[in-house]
Amino acid sequence: MSTPPARPLLLGSKACGNAIVEFAFALAGLPLDCEEVDYSPGSPTRDRLLSVNPLGQVPALALPDGQVLTESLAMLHYVDDRAPRAGLVPPPGHAAREAFHRWAVFLVAAVYPTFAYGDDPRRWVADEAGAAALRESTNRHREALYRQMEAAAGSPWFLGETFSAIDLYLLAMTHWRPGRKWFEANAPRLLAAADRAGALAPVAPVAARHFG
Repeated sequence: MSTPPARPLLLGSKACGNAIVEFAFALAGLPLDCEEVDYSPGSPTRDRLLSVNPLGQVPALALPDGQVLTESLAMLHYVDDRAPRAGLVPPPGHAAREAFHRWAVFLVAAVYPTFAYGDDPRRWVADEAGAAALRESTNRHREALYRQMEAAAGSPWFLGETFSAIDLYLLAMTHWRPGRKWFEANAPRLLAAADRAGALAPVAPVAARHFG
């Protein structure tokens, strides 16, 4: 990206991980411009995305100082640094801080990769049967990971009485595979925290735009 934007510019796609970042900016009341891109190979906006993020992945956040952030959790820390009042990350000394770091990283390092490999398995496995097996195995592994989170979940938020960015992640991710009905039956505490986050006044219109 040759010229830095005047305000933070988020490149993303509808109902993808950039929604989580948009939730955070809205909750913090920070300015943000959004640009819709199609990350699919061969799309007319693919080169635009690659100019900001050579990995060709969303979200990608271009900053006014010329830096680019390419990981959603890094973007949420960026927001928290500028608006700690939003409560995205429990502050140093808070009883929930260590649990936040554990489970936030769990989401991006353990759960997220199941989508990276399962969404388009033919990218990684050449034959149809192998691709189908990869998608099925990543789906099952993701469900096991969510069950682990459910066992650790508090109420009314994932961290109990403490709201955090984890609840914003859950708001988006409960719309992805395995879907809301699975969460209702198998991870009701995760779904309750997600729904509560989606009802927050600054977040609700963003969630409606992405997920209906």
